[in-house]
Amino acid sequence: MLFIKTTTVTSVEALTAEDAQTIYGKLSEGKTETQLFTEEAISFDDSKTVQTEIKRLESEMRAKMNGSYLLEEEVKDEEGEITTPAVYFKVTTETALKTSMSSDLLDTDTLVTDVRMWSDGNPDESPTFADYLKTFKE
Repeated sequence: MLFIKTTTVTSVEALTAEDAQTIYGKLSEGKTETQLFTEEAISFDDSKTVQTEIKRLESEMRAKMNGSYLLEEEVKDEEGEITTPAVYFKVTTETALKTSMSSDLLDTDTLVTDVRMWSDGNPDESPTFADYLKTFKE
């Protein structure tokens, strides 16, 4: 037994919602994953997890805004005739949209507001929710 191989086990703490929101804030400020790693000691895995959650929520939000978010599938009878049409999410207000979304990691209220604010590329003159909604109807 001249060469005894030892295995080192490292435990990684799960990303908390508080940490995820902090990472989201830093990404929103324009920091890159590399900057978060080198300046803030935030792992690439945690940054990737947050970015994946951002993309999932943005995709859900856009689907809801353009009316393609499926709530209930259509029901067909034995002959293939549709007996109950599909039901899609219809956005009426920003509050209703925010209430309809959930995440274990990120504050969906903040994300929905941020997506609307940045939708025109100019967060200083962000569109109202009504104007933002109209862009999906055109």
